[in-house]
Amino acid sequence: MKFKLFAICGAASLVFLVLCTTNYNEAIRKAETTFYGGNYLGAARSMLPQVNTSGRDQLLYMMEAGLMLHAGGDYQKSTKVFTEAANLVERIARSISKDAAALVLNESMTNYRGEDHERVLIHMYLGLGRMLTNKNEEARVDFKKVNDILRSLVQIGRGAEMQNKMAKYLTAIAFENTGDGENDDGDREFAYVEYKQIRQLDGGLPIVYQDLQRMAKHFGDNVNEYRGYNPNFLNTVPKDGGELVVVFESGKGPIKVSRGPLMSERSMANGINVAINSLRGAQAASAAAVMVALNKAENPIPKFAKRENRVSHLEIVVNGRNLGRTYMLENVEDTAVKNLEDQYAGMVGKVAAGIVTKAAVSIAAGIAAQKAAEQSQQLKAFSGIIGAVAGAGTGAALISQIKPDLRCWHTLPANFQLGRVFLPEGEHDLTINLIGRNGGVIHTLQKKMKVEKGKRNIFSLRTVF
Repeated sequence: MKFKLFAICGAASLVFLVLCTTNYNEAIRKAETTFYGGNYLGAARSMLPQVNTSGRDQLLYMMEAGLMLHAGGDYQKSTKVFTEAANLVERIARSISKDAAALVLNESMTNYRGEDHERVLIHMYLGLGRMLTNKNEEARVDFKKVNDILRSLVQIGRGAEMQNKMAKYLTAIAFENTGDGENDDGDREFAYVEYKQIRQLDGGLPIVYQDLQRMAKHFGDNVNEYRGYNPNFLNTVPKDGGELVVVFESGKGPIKVSRGPLMSERSMANGINVAINSLRGAQAASAAAVMVALNKAENPIPKFAKRENRVSHLEIVVNGRNLGRTYMLENVEDTAVKNLEDQYAGMVGKVAAGIVTKAAVSIAAGIAAQKAAEQSQQLKAFSGIIGAVAGAGTGAALISQIKPDLRCWHTLPANFQLGRVFLPEGEHDLTINLIGRNGGVIHTLQKKMKVEKGKRNIFSLRTVF
């Protein structure tokens, strides 16, 4: 009897423990405010203790700190942190005990493993960071990993919307870099294939036709096939000149938010009703009370909500001449939203059954407490009250824990963009105009830039508005 009562108290203690655990979104708030205030490296430094401490949110802290360091231009430290994050993703495995706890409580008790698009972007940032430090051979390995992850997602029925053109473009540039550095047509041909695939993914992307024209000319192919949006492009490429590649990360990426009340979404409500109707015996007798309790519960499956993104694209002006612009190659907002929504339909039945299981636990706790009290001479007279209190208390605590896991990578941009311009050798005045949604210039950056013969300069910029 004492053991049974102790078990019930233990379950309640476990609920209390989870209620008291630190919320990641609250823990990240100060560093996030610092980051969006423009102090990228200061934000990263404030997170180092969490980055170096194991725990269920460690991957999140690593991703945030890695991106903050990258935005602040410390690519070596960023690469180190992202490398650890990539290794942690591979190591994380669900423990049986934590999975069991998650079934009774919520997913935030488990190690965070990253959404599909987040795991892809870890490797894309690794590749980009290595390109920015002229480690093109290593960058190629990271971009290949991106393609491997995307391929595996497609094979399991996910990821068709996640074909990351930005990663493919950066892959092509990395192979061009090594091809030019070693005069290796094998690497250049690999880049050529990547550009062809990008055209298949997005036939309306102007810059890819320019790169296909360059590759076609180099390999003696029919350039006319790729005249596209700028048929005279090859005439504008300076002989023995260099190139400026502008990588732009725009705005604030989406974050997870609650869908609202559990029973307000039709498919979830239908799933709950089906699961409730499957109850038997004493549990079935309490179905009406369970439904009343669930009306106060929250939908445990979150959704992604878009945030601020005021910049449409960048305008690239060199020596007073408008030579090009950036084009969106990866829409993080749309990818995140669609990926989670596509999974929602397949998750509803499983989640609904899990919720009813949680409710059944509270019923079982009430029944067990009442029976235990009935066997005690001292507590027999109070057995009905004990059963009601135990069942209602445990049930209320469990219902309060039917909440969405809102953990996600907070500092991602809304999208990734890229622009390319070919310039004569020498020093140039570079002006970057940030073009708003209404087509007007909302901010301007200026700097001196030196272009070397046969070299590519990569200019990386992040905005947080």
